[in-house]
Amino acid sequence: MYRDTITLFNRYESRLGDMWFPTVLNGVNLNIDRASIVARMGAESQDKVIVNIRYMTIKGEKKIEGKTYKTPKIWDGQVVEELPNTLTFTPDSDKFDFFVVGEYGDGQPINDEDYPDGFFDYMSNAYDYVFAITSVSEFSIIPHFEITGK
Repeated sequence: MYRDTITLFNRYESRLGDMWFPTVLNGVNLNIDRASIVARMGAESQDKVIVNIRYMTIKGEKKIEGKTYKTPKIWDGQVVEELPNTLTFTPDSDKFDFFVVGEYGDGQPINDEDYPDGFFDYMSNAYDYVFAITSVSEFSIIPHFEITGK
């Protein structure tokens, strides 16, 4: 448990064009077992994935891989220089975040406009195991986020 790696991509919208900020998250628990997901969440969830991401609270801030977790609206309101030091999980909206199984890229922000149909579409078409975040739950007794993707 907690041996998997994903790369999270947070979308930042600006007048200059959308950017994707990647974060490699090691030591997560990834469940892509369709049978166990259907048993837990029902037949309509058969194409979903669940990833559990642990966090630590330090001085009142949630920390994951050395970055500070921010709620989606707070994350969006930051100045660009703060974005590489923070992360968020934005579900199921026009401005969703996504993740890919494994480590991807060099950690540098990615310009969405560099890809004709956008970076998410490129990743979905070029790679397996690319998931848009559809829901986020937080648990504090054993501190972790449970992220559902599709």
